[in-house]
Amino acid sequence: MSDYITTREYADLHGLPLETVRGRVKRNQIPFIKVGDSIMIDRNTPWEERKKTGRIPNAAKAAAVNSPKQKYHIEITKAYYVAVCDSSGKEVTSDFTFLSKAEAEALGRKMKKEIEARGKE
Repeated sequence: MSDYITTREYADLHGLPLETVRGRVKRNQIPFIKVGDSIMIDRNTPWEERKKTGRIPNAAKAAAVNSPKQKYHIEITKAYYVAVCDSSGKEVTSDFTFLSKAEAEALGRKMKKEIEARGKE
């Protein structure tokens, strides 16, 4: 019984957050015994990392795609095409905007008011 330690001691021994160890215990991924209300883990139980290897974080992917060796790179942005059309469907004025959809609609209303104001002059 002297080889068994609490989950907190096991987490400290391996430099892990306590919740990580408790999660593995709940999923039966670490062998343990219950002594009363306490969960005890064998001190010699190894900690196995379960992280996927070979993954490239997003920042590294971006650096690989847009490396300094490349002369050009591609950027994809979200834009709205805002157009004011007359009753026959003919475009009177238009513009691209990189604002939100609501702001693009507001821009369209503003453009429409400007066109209407020019027609009244």
